[in-house]
Amino acid sequence: MDITKGSVVIAKAGRDKGRAFAVIEVLSDREVLIADGKRRPIERPKRKNVIHLQGTNTTVDCITTNRQLRNILKEFLQEA
Repeated sequence: MDITKGSVVIAKAGRDKGRAFAVIEVLSDREVLIADGKRRPIERPKRKNVIHLQGTNTTVDCITTNRQLRNILKEFLQEA
């Protein structure tokens, strides 16, 4: 699955294993910046290797606030 800006992903490795994030920015073909709006706010995203992420079919169009991001990820987890 291709990981692009706005994709909702699940961490497969690291201390955040199993948690949902949104891709904020694609740095290269191997690294992205992810945020969840709580532990990792949009202002301080985490750099993550795409090998350690599992892509989903869900994408987010526009993320402007941490509250909005938290609500989107909460809805995603309830659907899954």
